[in-house]
Amino acid sequence: MLRKLRAAIPSPVPAGLGSPEASQPTIVVLSGGVEVGVVGESHYQDALLAIVGGKRPQSVRIPTQATLVPEPDNPYDPNAVAVYVAGRKVGHLPRPAAQAFAPVGKRLAEQRQIGVCSAIITGGWDRGDGDTGHFGVTLDLARPDQLL
Repeated sequence: MLRKLRAAIPSPVPAGLGSPEASQPTIVVLSGGVEVGVVGESHYQDALLAIVGGKRPQSVRIPTQATLVPEPDNPYDPNAVAVYVAGRKVGHLPRPAAQAFAPVGKRLAEQRQIGVCSAIITGGWDRGDGDTGHFGVTLDLARPDQLL
């Protein structure tokens, strides 16, 4: 399903990436084929709420595009890779996926490129009486050796 959602229009490059004097990084659409669940979305529910436009009575399933941004200075994991949608941080790659993606991210950064991939935002219902659900994000990424 995610493979069908791959789009040619990338999401915006996150704010603060690159300097105003420098040209923006080149966008590279990464290959897909494997569903990868984003972690840490619970910390970014406000961002997801803003992206989706609010909770609804039924769970949402919204195709979108995600930008992957390595965070080598992350105090918890030097291989951390942040996931952005519509210029807003929505979580991170899981630790094993981030570690596998690290060489790809480094190569992209060296070439002033940034990777984007298809994604789906799900969940986010509010049926009243406390019956609510958090948003989640799933990415469509190939194995690291097949990403580029």
